[in-house]
Amino acid sequence: MLTSIFLPEPTQWQLERVEVGDQSLVIKLLTTSTQAVCPYCATSSERAHSYYWRQPADLPCFGYRVKLNLQVRRFFCDNDQCTYTTFAERIPKVIAPHARRTARLIDQQQAIAFTAGGETGARLMAQLGMPGSPDNLLRIIRDTPEPVVTTPRVLGVDDWAIRKGQSYGTILVDLEKQQPVDLLPERSAEAFAAWLKAHPGVEIISRDRASDYIKGATDGAPEATQVADRWHLLKNLREAIERYLDRDQPCLKAAADKEPVARPEPTTPELQLPEPSQPDEPEPDEEPAQSGQLTKAQQDKLARRTKRLARYEAVLELQQYGLTNNEIARRLNMDPHTVARYLKTEHCPLYPEGRTRPSKLDPYRDYISQRWQAGCHNATEIWRELGHLGFTGSRGLVAQWAARQRQQLRSSQSEPPPPKVAPWAPSRAAWLFVKPPTDLAPEDQAALARMIQTSDKAALVYHLGQQFVAMIHDRQPEALVPWLTAVFESGVGALTRLAKGIQQDFQAVEAALSLPWSNGQTEGQVNRLKLIKRQMYGRAKFDLLRKRVLQSVA
Repeated sequence: MLTSIFLPEPTQWQLERVEVGDQSLVIKLLTTSTQAVCPYCATSSERAHSYYWRQPADLPCFGYRVKLNLQVRRFFCDNDQCTYTTFAERIPKVIAPHARRTARLIDQQQAIAFTAGGETGARLMAQLGMPGSPDNLLRIIRDTPEPVVTTPRVLGVDDWAIRKGQSYGTILVDLEKQQPVDLLPERSAEAFAAWLKAHPGVEIISRDRASDYIKGATDGAPEATQVADRWHLLKNLREAIERYLDRDQPCLKAAADKEPVARPEPTTPELQLPEPSQPDEPEPDEEPAQSGQLTKAQQDKLARRTKRLARYEAVLELQQYGLTNNEIARRLNMDPHTVARYLKTEHCPLYPEGRTRPSKLDPYRDYISQRWQAGCHNATEIWRELGHLGFTGSRGLVAQWAARQRQQLRSSQSEPPPPKVAPWAPSRAAWLFVKPPTDLAPEDQAALARMIQTSDKAALVYHLGQQFVAMIHDRQPEALVPWLTAVFESGVGALTRLAKGIQQDFQAVEAALSLPWSNGQTEGQVNRLKLIKRQMYGRAKFDLLRKRVLQSVA
């Protein structure tokens, strides 16, 4: 009875005894088979030569570590043509040749290795009473054969960061079976095209609008239908509206204005657009005041603006020499995203006034305001009191605050100036242009109404954006051409650039409006890849990461 529990082939084994030790069990088993097959020539033999003992680790039992003590016999090979005189009998369902763990223990450790990785898996196995080290688990992963996958009919492709901002790979997903089929160590058109040529039969390719994947899909599977990802289309629209709003400061200031404005009905108009107005022209720079008339803060602000303008002009100059964004960023010690933003604008971006930056004084503003109102106007004394409360800033920070309070006190004796309103950030305002009006909070609806009423251009951008969102959500391929025509006639530079990109990828965008496939499942697999990668603290080599990602999830 116990033998049937301990081993998968109870008729071939006889239980000799069970030894109970300190948190361990040793189970002694004797083989009862009368013959064995030579593994080298497949000749059956009944002549026993000798026996020896194997002591593999097995699955734990009731919290005890288990070790089997197996008596394995050697047989004579009766085939004169065989190169071996004797051989050991094989018990593949119990243990592989030369293995020190049973097959079922290796299966359990394999599941732990693929789920938890090396270090975490080893700690888990120690709690479960299984022997093993992190290196053993990694070897199990690498020794596991790759799952057999067929060429998918519908393929999703996306990139993932090997080292963010430096190197990227490619993930390929079967969208019908919802499982990854391969990982590529690079993000290039050549690598993607080579994979498609090696796996013919792909009929539909869902991708984002990256040029590498467009070219790779065209070269590797020219007969396949390419489908642009709908989420990325909406993202491209929001980014285009954000670039427009970056130049429309009155619109951003109107969003922050709290005065009530009549809000238009929250409906998406049909493709009947107002008359387009002329493109926005950058306002000429105001003549700077004499340096003697400026405060120190204003002089610093003017210096920063002058420095930003010089960097902007340097970016444009290097771009004319054919340098890439990353090369420009390295030469000027700038962030590549800032370089890309400069190249997308027609003038140097100006940051709106009225925004306040975080300060070490923020947690203590109520206290210092009370002390100021109580008549303590000595910055040094206030700074010392704040030190007892945990303040770690300098005395100069408190002195600057006190100076502003004195300036406000002097200004209050005359007619108070109108308060400055901090304009909305373009990224915040752009969301209101693409969200359904009914999904907006009342205050956001009011801000949207104020922005639309600032100019016909802003209203036109809003209407075009809402029409594009409705076209994506309702899957209206017949509305794509009229929308592109309306955008080209509008004269809005940011939307015109978006329309040109869609026009170049017209067939894939049209397929996105008529076919159900999109890259949502692929993005989910990228998230799973990131989880596995972070689980290994980003130190896994590509082959190990690929093994874990491609392993089917139980």
